[in-house]
Amino acid sequence: MTSAAEKALAASFAPARGEPAWLAEARRGALERFAALGLPTTRHEDWRFTSLAPLAALDLRRAPEAGGGAAAALLSRPLAPEGARLVFVNGRYRPDLSRRGALPRDAVLSPLGEALRDAPDEVRPHLGRLARTDDHAFVAANTALFEDGAFLRLPAGLQLDAPIALAFVSDAGVAATASHPRTLVVAGEGARATVEEIFVGGDAGAYLTNAVTEIVLGAGAQVEHLRLQAEGGAAVHVSVLHAEQGAGSALAAHTFALGGKISRAEIRARLAGEGARVAANGLYMAGGDQLVDNFSWVEHAVPSCSTSESYKGILDGKARGVFSGRIRVLPGAQKTNAYQMNSNLLLSDDAVVDTKPQLEIFADDVKCGHGGTVGQLDEAALFYLRSRGVGEAEARGLLIWAFASEMVGLVAAPSLRARAKSLVAARLPAGAALLEAA
Repeated sequence: MTSAAEKALAASFAPARGEPAWLAEARRGALERFAALGLPTTRHEDWRFTSLAPLAALDLRRAPEAGGGAAAALLSRPLAPEGARLVFVNGRYRPDLSRRGALPRDAVLSPLGEALRDAPDEVRPHLGRLARTDDHAFVAANTALFEDGAFLRLPAGLQLDAPIALAFVSDAGVAATASHPRTLVVAGEGARATVEEIFVGGDAGAYLTNAVTEIVLGAGAQVEHLRLQAEGGAAVHVSVLHAEQGAGSALAAHTFALGGKISRAEIRARLAGEGARVAANGLYMAGGDQLVDNFSWVEHAVPSCSTSESYKGILDGKARGVFSGRIRVLPGAQKTNAYQMNSNLLLSDDAVVDTKPQLEIFADDVKCGHGGTVGQLDEAALFYLRSRGVGEAEARGLLIWAFASEMVGLVAAPSLRARAKSLVAARLPAGAALLEAA
C-alpha cells in the first residue's frame, strides 16, 4: 500500500522550465523508480533497525519559498561559517545569505541550478553517475525532485586552503514539508579542498531533508568532507554521500549527527584507482526518543587501497543508535588494508544500539578487521572526579567529552574542528564550562 508520504512526494513532481532535456528525462525515470521502490521498511536488510513509519504517515508538501529572518537566525554562530559559502533555504539558493568569495581561475563554485543553466556540459558527465536510482528510494526521490544545490569544480592541481561551506536550512513553519538538496563536487587530478555541509532547521514542525552528495576525486586529489547535521527536533534527515576515487586519491569524510527525530547518514565509496585511501569517521549523539542511523559501504575494486572507519555513538534516554558498515574487497584487489570500528556509550538503561560491522573479502592477500563495543560511563572515574570536588554534571560532561573528543580531533581543518567541538560540547552536561576550560 502506498503511504501518505510516497503519494505526496510523487504529487510534488514539477519539471523546471528550461532544464536540459537529458535532466528532464532523468527526473521522469527517477520518479517512476521511486514509485516502484517505495520507502524502505524494516524488511529491507539495510534498514532492518530503522523504522520510517513516522515519515510514511506525513502528508509532505513542497517547501515554501525561502522566507525572512527565521532562516538567518537558524544559521547563526557557531554554525555560520566564514569564507566562501552557499546558503540554501528550503532547498533554494539564497544569495543574500551567501558569500561566494574569490576563487582561483578555472575553479567553479555555484548553485547547481545556475550551473545546469549556464554550463550543463560540465555537470552532465557526473550528475547521477555515482548516486544511481536503481535500488535507493531516497536517491530516486532526490533526483526527481531536487530544485537546487551546489556545484564545485576544482581544476587539476588547484589547492584551496580555506574551507568551502554549503549550508542547508529548513524554515518551513508548522506544515510537514520536504526539500531535496543536491551537491556535486568534481576534484581534478592533484586538487585539494575542504568542503563542509551544514544541515539545520527549526523545531516548529516535522519536515524531511533528503540530501544527496556526489564527490569525484581524480588521481592524487584530496578532499576533506564534513557533514554537520543539527536538524530540528521533529525532522527526518537522510543524507547519502557517494564517492569515486582515482589512483592515489584521499577522502576524509566526517559525519556529526546531532539533531532530528530520525536521521540516517550514508557513505558509499568506490576505490577505483590503486593507492586510493578513504577515512570515514562519525559521531552520533541522541537522547529522548531519537533514532540515529549510520550506514557505510566501501568497495575496493583495485589493489593497494586502504579504508579506515571509526564511528562513535552517545545515547541517552530511550534513544536508539544504528551502525551498519560493509567493506567489500573484490577479486584481484590484493594488498587491501581495511579496518572498521564502532564504539558506543549508553548513558541510560533504556538506550539501545544495534551495531553490525561487516567484511566481504574475495581476495587472499589482505589485512582486514572490524570490531564493535558497547559500554557505560566508568563509575570509578566518575567517583574519582567527584571526590576531587568536581560537580556531578561537570564530571559526567568531562567523561563523555573524553569519549567524543577523538572524533572531533580527526577533523583536520581548524575552523571546522572548532565548529564541531562547539556543537558537540553544547549537548554535554555543563558543556559551556568545558568550552571555557579548553
